Amino acid sequence: MRWKRATASKQFAPRVCCDDASLGPGRTTRERRPRGADARRRRLPTDRYALAGATIAPENAWPSAPADASIFGLKELPEEGTPLPHKHIMFGHAYKGQPAGQILLQRFKAGGGTLYDLEYLVDEKGKRVAAFGYWAGYAGAAVALKCWIAQQ
Repeated sequence: MRWKRATASKQFAPRVCCDDASLGPGRTTRERRPRGADARRRRLPTDRYALAGATIAPENAWPSAPADASIFGLKELPEEGTPLPHKHIMFGHAYKGQPAGQILLQRFKAGGGTLYDLEYLVDEKGKRVAAFGYWAGYAGAAVALKCWIAQQ
């Protein structure tokens, strides 16, 4: 079973990690139903997933997904410290010395889960296949500079 984790942890960053076209016969996908402002900011309405055959789960229900579920999400998990028993496919930011990386890996170890870090997904030639575009680094630098200026 594939379970799509769509979290609202990034208030101003609506994301889509898979679209309704990725569903098909024989696939069970659960999609959470957002509420309030989060529902209005969605890139794809929940109803499109339902029409494509997804089972709609309550928001933040992924921790209670069946043990064999693969949880697919793009960014950080909530920092609750709970053990992670599932297979998670996401940008984990855990292997390059990022501050919360070791804590995340300990959560997987404690729960017996597995992290499939999209940052390390490569094709047969070793080229990253899940990466941000050319301008992402420049945009990040601009945001960092803006934050630094605001702190001065």
